[in-house]
Amino acid sequence: MKIINLIKTLCTVLIFLSSILVKSQELHTQSNPTSMTNESNALNGWTSGNITGVVESYEVFHGNYSIKFEVSSDGWKYGKYQLAATQGETYLITISAMSTSTENPEINIRGDVVNQRYARVSSNWQTFTIPVTASGPTIDMNIYPGLPSLQGNTVYVDALSITLISGTDTQAPTTPTLTSAGNTDTTVNLSFTGATDNVGVIGHMVYRDGSYLSNTDGTGAFLVQGLEANTTYTFKARAVDADGNESTDSNQISVTTNSGPDIQNPTAPTLSLVAKGENIIDLSWIGATDDMGVTNYKVYQDGALKATLGNVSFYQVSGLTAATNYDFIVTALDTAGNESANSNQVSVTTDAAAGGGSVSVWNENAGVASYSGGVAIGGNEVPSGYQLAVEGHIRTREIRVDQDVWPDYVFKDEYRLLTLEEISEHIEEYGHLPKIPSAKEVEAHGIQLGEMNRLLLEKIEELTLYILELKNEKIKVINQLKTIISDNLN
Repeated sequence: MKIINLIKTLCTVLIFLSSILVKSQELHTQSNPTSMTNESNALNGWTSGNITGVVESYEVFHGNYSIKFEVSSDGWKYGKYQLAATQGETYLITISAMSTSTENPEINIRGDVVNQRYARVSSNWQTFTIPVTASGPTIDMNIYPGLPSLQGNTVYVDALSITLISGTDTQAPTTPTLTSAGNTDTTVNLSFTGATDNVGVIGHMVYRDGSYLSNTDGTGAFLVQGLEANTTYTFKARAVDADGNESTDSNQISVTTNSGPDIQNPTAPTLSLVAKGENIIDLSWIGATDDMGVTNYKVYQDGALKATLGNVSFYQVSGLTAATNYDFIVTALDTAGNESANSNQVSVTTDAAAGGGSVSVWNENAGVASYSGGVAIGGNEVPSGYQLAVEGHIRTREIRVDQDVWPDYVFKDEYRLLTLEEISEHIEEYGHLPKIPSAKEVEAHGIQLGEMNRLLLEKIEELTLYILELKNEKIKVINQLKTIISDNLN
């Protein structure tokens, strides 16, 4: 077997179009195929690319020196090594590399214009063993500090060798078994087991979503990096022996990366005035929605934060001045603290201070008595924000409450109907239905008849949608059963 070892060398080569700095160590020349332990002082074999060279000795994998590719300006920069090859022959390329770059540093190897092989470089030294079949007279190896590179990106390479392996071992390894050993929002850890070979398995070829991704060494594990959060990927692998024989494809696995941090803001709530008095203003809002769930609301008065509340839809602003205008907005927050855009602004002027208490304050016109202050029946106090207080029961034939908002919006296409699972989780956590005030809130503030009727009707309309949904599901199941029975009878 013919052995061609690529070994470290030193040299300074400046190419005018370059902006990559290459600092080198032992590299083989084809006229002088020295071993990896025989370091020479030449950069023979490195052509084109964008390269100048100096010696580096503080970051090495083998021997005393390594090659350092360093980008001095942004762009698609690379160093290139070209090997004269025989078309149709298979060569085994071994190279160790590490990088400080976060722009996907890569080793790109190809036999002329096909048989491309990629190795993604990480921050720790890794040894890559890559079989390449020459489709022409040369094999090219390009070192990319980034895709594209940013100024300062670096890649170190060391212990580089090429071995002619064609015509020796022709037996392929057995098929490996692929599993996932864990994942994050941007990585998947793959594990390979079970592959055997008459000579020996040296690594695995990894494929992602049907496309070649990288070669691994013989450790049996590979960390796939640079993935998107909450995304499903498919992987398979092949075992490779020292002569470049590849096994058949392993089993294919699908892995979904973890969800990344929540960065989506809730939708803005819709704010409205419920009631007002001399010193208080009652506000209500239609709740916001969020992909992870709304947890809090903030109430702003005249641009300043007035209160931070839980997942409620009502707030009474107190301590106000009579006959004074105030501006209010509300925002929603989710579990990650993301805040929605502002709601619509509601401007309210509190009532003027009530005067007197004698009968002379009453006015009569056309049989109608009127009074601008508050009236207390069965007591002597009217709570702030109210015009009438009755200590006792009221009997009447009808009470009419004027409403600006009514829950027909439940039947609109854009209305988001919570799933039964979401409702169950809300009840388990808070002990009451979404948007319905808790017993503690009712005990402290009572209820607004108009608002409560709106909320109750909203829940009734939501219940109607759930019933219709279950009915449609029932019809679907019955039709499926009829089809099954008919097929069996026939």
